[in-house]
This record gives sequence, C-alpha cells and structure tokens, in this order.
Amino acid sequence: MNKFRHICRWLHQQLGFLAVGLVLVYGISGIANNHAHHWDPNYSQGTENFMIVAPGSGPTQEIQPLVLERLKLTEPVENIWRESETEIQIFVEKAQYDVNLATGAVVKTGQKKRPLLYDLNVMHRNVGKAPWTGIADAFAGIMILLALSGIFLVKGRKGLSGRGGIMMALGFLLPVVYAIMMHNS
Repeated sequence: MNKFRHICRWLHQQLGFLAVGLVLVYGISGIANNHAHHWDPNYSQGTENFMIVAPGSGPTQEIQPLVLERLKLTEPVENIWRESETEIQIFVEKAQYDVNLATGAVVKTGQKKRPLLYDLNVMHRNVGKAPWTGIADAFAGIMILLALSGIFLVKGRKGLSGRGGIMMALGFLLPVVYAIMMHNS
C-alpha cells in the first residue's frame, strides 16, 4: 500500500501543479458568472463626454451625415434617432451616442470588455470550441485524477478512515441534497 500511496502522492503533486492555472481560470470566472444577476461579468458600463463641432439644428437629412463624419465612428451604425430639435442619438453595437446639435456636446454610453475577466469567461463557457474543448476535457480528467489520488494521500484518523472520510462524505452529500431540493421545487 505504501508504493501505491507514493504513486498517488507523486501523481497528485505533478497534476496539481499542472492544474493551478486552469483552476484559477474556472474558479475566478465561476464566481463571476455565479453573480451575473448582480453585475455583468463580461462588460463594464461607462460614459464618456466629449465635444464635436456643433452641426446646428437643420433638417435631419443634412445634419445626420455631419454628425457621423464628426464622430469618426469605427463601428457600423445600427440606428439613428432624432430625439428632438437639438438632440440626435446614434446607436452602434455596444454603445449609444447622444449628440447635442446646438452645443456639440456628446455623451457616449456603452459597454467595454472587462480586462482579463472577459477572456476567462470565454474559456469557462467554451465559446471558442475547437482547441479549448480538448484543453477543458483534459482538465476535467486531471480533476478526476486529483480527486481520486487525493483520497489515498493521508492515512490514519486524518485520512479516509477518519476526518478525511467525513469530509469526503460531505462533499458527496452536498450535490445530492441540492439535486433533491431542486427536483422537489
């Protein structure tokens, strides 16, 4: 049994080091996505104020091209709405520009990708598919091996026959109780 425990310890140690980066990817993005009802884990909302040369308040057909030219947008325009005599709204994929035609004041309201967190969430949800599916499957296999090899690392009253066994039973019990609760609700 000592040789088996030695192999488990070596396997657990090597795979544990290998898994650290991926555990952080899934752990951080998992916490972020668990609270998506409180905030958007992928995008932050923000406003930006700036000025353009005021185009004046003429007919929309004349004003619209001037506003677009002066905004110098890089993304395609989805819609334009003349809110009032002095206000026009320009809508692009992740933003809205409110332009005061009389003063040239612009308020851009939009979304920006959250640095790092957006990328972690893309990996966690396997949006890219192809190569990440293989990495995610390998990671799942590593996690299974870590769980199984970890059972045999500690012996005695702190191991499987003592406190470790109780903790392992709790680890099995939590998802079973939750599944039963979800099934009955």
